[in-house]
Amino acid sequence: MAQAARRGRPAGVDGEQTRRRIMAVAAEYVAEAGYASATMKSIAERVGLTGAAIYRYFPSKQELVSVLLAEMVDDILGRLDRATQVPGTLQERFVSLLEESLACVRDYPAVTRLTEAVHLESARIPEFRVIIDSQRRAEEKLYARLVDGAIHRGELPPDTEGQGIADMLTSLTWGLTHLGAVVSPARHAAAIRQAEGLLASGSLLPRRS
Repeated sequence: MAQAARRGRPAGVDGEQTRRRIMAVAAEYVAEAGYASATMKSIAERVGLTGAAIYRYFPSKQELVSVLLAEMVDDILGRLDRATQVPGTLQERFVSLLEESLACVRDYPAVTRLTEAVHLESARIPEFRVIIDSQRRAEEKLYARLVDGAIHRGELPPDTEGQGIADMLTSLTWGLTHLGAVVSPARHAAAIRQAEGLLASGSLLPRRS
């Protein structure tokens, strides 16, 4: 009787594909269990690897989650930045950002819960804090650019307090992002549609006299 194949790197599967599979499984598992409770052994079992084999791809849980979060954040921020560069008004550009954020949640359904799990650990893991701070700075630049462009184009009064508007839009997006972690996708999408309606009505932004 042939000896059963040992679990390790799946036969015929490219190493990069296995690495991506590990990251996809880890995103869902860490988001569900929390960083402290998640183990490399459990991630390996969900992927179909031995406990030892997973370390060929990532030397530690911290490294795995750091790489995973950094790659997700970089991709999402890049997509949101491109979404705001469409022609149109501040309202139209921000709606484009909200729509792209919905698409990102569909592509990365665990990202919000994962980010919140990592936030809880960032006080004791400096590498996580670096990623989170980098994300925050990139978001601040994105929203500041949106508002500064609107003031420059004359869409907003020249005496508009740009930082306040940027912070308001940032807070709105963060609130919607958090909501997406705790309610159904349909409810999250409905909330985004309501925010888009307020933007379209001009209720959220100052108007020129």
